[in-house]
Amino acid sequence: MPNKPVSTSFSSPKELISEKFYDAMNSDYSDLSKYSQKCNEITVSQPKDKIIEICKKYLRFLENSKVWNEGNPEYDISILLNYWIYEKLTGIYGAHDNDKITTGFSALQYVWQYYNYTPKIETYHQKCNPNIDVVNHPDWKKRKEFYDYCIDYNTLYLTATNYVDKCEEYYKIIKSKIPLYQYFDQKCLTDQNNCPIFYKQCEPYNPESLISILPCHSDIQKKEAAAKATDRHSPSEKELGTGAHVHDSGLSGIEVGVHDTDSTPETTEIGKKVGHSIIGVAPVLLTATVLYRYTPVGSWVRKLSGYSPNSMNDTDGGELEEFLDNAQGSGNTFHGSEENYISYQPL
Repeated sequence: MPNKPVSTSFSSPKELISEKFYDAMNSDYSDLSKYSQKCNEITVSQPKDKIIEICKKYLRFLENSKVWNEGNPEYDISILLNYWIYEKLTGIYGAHDNDKITTGFSALQYVWQYYNYTPKIETYHQKCNPNIDVVNHPDWKKRKEFYDYCIDYNTLYLTATNYVDKCEEYYKIIKSKIPLYQYFDQKCLTDQNNCPIFYKQCEPYNPESLISILPCHSDIQKKEAAAKATDRHSPSEKELGTGAHVHDSGLSGIEVGVHDTDSTPETTEIGKKVGHSIIGVAPVLLTATVLYRYTPVGSWVRKLSGYSPNSMNDTDGGELEEFLDNAQGSGNTFHGSEENYISYQPL
């Protein structure tokens, strides 16, 4: 990615003030190298090279801070700056490594204190002292988002009001901040000492009372109502699944489920009896077949009936071995010497 051209100020194509600031602060301007010597002197935890990059961008900001503050009395740029620094340091050290984060702030305070700033911008320079106390809170991400919205509100509202093609986009952004306001309304009501220092400034921009006056509000409400109505009339997964058939793994062709013909208690009971009969007969037929074909009992029956074994299908040893190998149980009931027959117990 090519470096941006040298500039004496900050620039960004973004529309919202907070986005412009963060985008400009994150930019790799080609003149950052002029701050390398001073930033190389800082003492911080590893990775030092990443903190040096933050330091150079911070010093560049100090040199151009007057540009940011002129004509922007409605917001405090030092709050944006401290949140930018804090987010960078937590990204490097993790949100819970408070010692390393504090050391990082101290290093930036050092370069701020000894940086040779131009006297004419001293007022702005004093405002830009890194201050971890402004941003070091467990819910700092919510506070940052809260303040970002606060300074972006005028742009959001005026654009949504005057540009039809932008109204719905910015309407959704404003609406998404409702839970954020609910969170801080409750926090500031129960604990004034833990309330953001900018809460009063941002209180008038509560999105819950403002979205209704945007020109696209009624159209969006109609779309949302139509979407809900469609969801209510769409078949549920449960309804779509009522026609599914359950197949018994042992009996092909017998299905249990929803059929075209009506089911009555009598037909249901008959079905159960037939099913049970089939299941009960199956092992009896299997046993009878084995007795008839592979045991002395079968030979005795064939002699009595005069049935010739030649009329039966040839049964070679492979067929018998296949049957025996598929028999259930750990032992082979039929395998072994000729004397290992199935015993027959008379009734």
